[in-house]
Amino acid sequence: MLFVDGQSNERLVLDGEWFEKLHGGHSKTRVPASSFRSATWQDIDRRVRLFSSEREQLVSVTLSFEGGPFVGFVAPAEKRPQLEAIVAGLEAARTTV
Repeated sequence: MLFVDGQSNERLVLDGEWFEKLHGGHSKTRVPASSFRSATWQDIDRRVRLFSSEREQLVSVTLSFEGGPFVGFVAPAEKRPQLEAIVAGLEAARTTV
């Protein structure tokens, strides 16, 4: 089982043949991993607070699945390797079907 925690109390979980997005511990999206189609990545650099010089680095990934849904997820940039592992797992599940 692979998982990564992100912003806004969200978590992505890849457990065998299922992919799930949780928000506050409750399932928001659960789809077969084999229905994965693509991932779009974006690096984000933003201020921590309005008018502050302190900045934070984030990574955003949008995952698309056959027949919908699109799953958006934002996490600190240092969690990118964990997100890449989930995407690699989804791609592997897609090719085994």
